[in-house]
Amino acid sequence: MAGISKKFVDLNPNFNMHPITGDLPVIKNEDAIKQAIKHIVLTARGERPFRPFFGASANSALFENFDPTITDDLVLNIEDALSAYEPRVEVIDVDLLEDIDNNTIEITVNYNIVGIPLNQQSLNLVLERV
Repeated sequence: MAGISKKFVDLNPNFNMHPITGDLPVIKNEDAIKQAIKHIVLTARGERPFRPFFGASANSALFENFDPTITDDLVLNIEDALSAYEPRVEVIDVDLLEDIDNNTIEITVNYNIVGIPLNQQSLNLVLERV
């Protein structure tokens, strides 16, 4: 396997300080990218100040009556948001599995990381109404 050509480092979103050094821990490479994708998918458009178009608004689909049009719109929203706000990945596909009886949506994002020669990565999210 070839070496890593790029390094990706992000802050851990929990902001827990390291008990010995007092530093903020970081997450690296595929974990950092997975966390960024999760934030983009779960953020509602208009939720972030000064970035009104950031996010995919996937949670809002939980309150819709599901039909193929809603599913296609949600897939397109996720793909557009990831292509606009996460240049470190190349999205292969987004799969949705809705469970109407339990009011849940399972989202699977399959992607390749640009600059790191890894196999295809995937992120699985389960959204549910509370």
